[in-house]
Amino acid sequence: MTERILPEGYTYLEHDGARLAFPVEWERADAPAGSLAVVHPETEGLAFRPNVVVRVSDFAGSLPALAAFSLASTRAQISGCHFIAHDELDLDGGEGRRQRFAYAAGGFDLVVDRYLAVRGGRALEITVTATVALAYEMLPVGAVVAGSLDWDAAAVRASSGSRDAEVMSGTKEPRHDVWLSELAGHPVEDLSRLPAVQGYRSDGPTLSASAVNLLKEHAKRSRFGRFDLAAHQTEMGELRAAELIDAAGRFSPDLEFILGALREPEFRIEIGARHQGLDTTLDIHVGAGRALVLAGPSAPELIHGIAPRGDGRGGTPRGTFLLDLATTEGVPALIAAWAGLGPAWSVAGNVRTLEPGALERGCDAPLAAPDDVDAASRRLLGQPWFGWSMSIPDLGFERTWLNAGAAGHYAVGALDDGGSELVPVASAQVWDVLLQEIGAATIARPAAWE
Repeated sequence: MTERILPEGYTYLEHDGARLAFPVEWERADAPAGSLAVVHPETEGLAFRPNVVVRVSDFAGSLPALAAFSLASTRAQISGCHFIAHDELDLDGGEGRRQRFAYAAGGFDLVVDRYLAVRGGRALEITVTATVALAYEMLPVGAVVAGSLDWDAAAVRASSGSRDAEVMSGTKEPRHDVWLSELAGHPVEDLSRLPAVQGYRSDGPTLSASAVNLLKEHAKRSRFGRFDLAAHQTEMGELRAAELIDAAGRFSPDLEFILGALREPEFRIEIGARHQGLDTTLDIHVGAGRALVLAGPSAPELIHGIAPRGDGRGGTPRGTFLLDLATTEGVPALIAAWAGLGPAWSVAGNVRTLEPGALERGCDAPLAAPDDVDAASRRLLGQPWFGWSMSIPDLGFERTWLNAGAAGHYAVGALDDGGSELVPVASAQVWDVLLQEIGAATIARPAAWE
């Protein structure tokens, strides 16, 4: 084992040939065979205890195979999870992966960082789980745990952990990204197919813009008057079909609850986006401890045709909005799903600026690649573009990103000449911005954690 200087307040624990540092006040907990679980101590007001689970198992495949298997099995096992990031990183001086995904379970909105490594026929998984409200404090703790890893896989006899039968043979190697594998000098898994299967989901009704405006205008009332019913018959028909009002125009209990976000407003998030000539929006009103969501067509729907509904009623017609209710803590994952934020390999190229108007044109149709463009920029220019701008007016926050598909996300800056600067940014960093800014706009954390 390598001796290292630990951060103050951390101590080492050992498991199956691996040594990792944990906060001294965290506690060991019951865990499945072959695993180590360490949890945050019980604290008043802390309903979900952040935790780290370490698992070592026999594994005959490669690191890309483990990473692809982990991604696919998680999506199959956890309904509604959304993968945000899938990155390379160094673990104990060797190649590793970090995956981040979010999901809702047991009344909690959770975010997970999973670290993966493979050595000598052994696989190591470090899984860090926290609520979204505490993710900004807890995920860095997980990064310290993973960064402290000292792993001697050869020191433990095989079969002391569980077996992953699906990939024990090592034959299920995933598709490799050929260009990136050559650039990295080692096999890199192809992530380009994930956006086509990971979409924005909604269970709410589809309403026209005029019906939505009526709800906003009358949000503080409990029914529509007879003149409203007579003057807006089409919209009233939509609201009745959605079971939001009754025949007499009275608001349903569900609508009364939904409108609480407008009656007790805390802040609003406005997102405008464009793809192939279509402008679309995501409007989120947060208030009364919940979020009213009005969603136009999402990036997964516009680019990949992924219908937002699971009831077979198709997509979002132009000029309509999906009305939904979400938890405040669920908003970052909701935005990530709508904007198509997900795993991708981001590589800087020699195209770093665009002339005035080129960003908008690129969101409508692919831009022609200059003769001197390098491979990374050719990859960028060949992808379908979804440009989106997010603002939180109460904070004065505004940021623009470009979703360039397999080429990843780019931060968009305005140049003095009216053009645009493009800076590749890891999807996990975009998520961190969402988390930080939305956290700054709401009092979502328990008082004990402020």
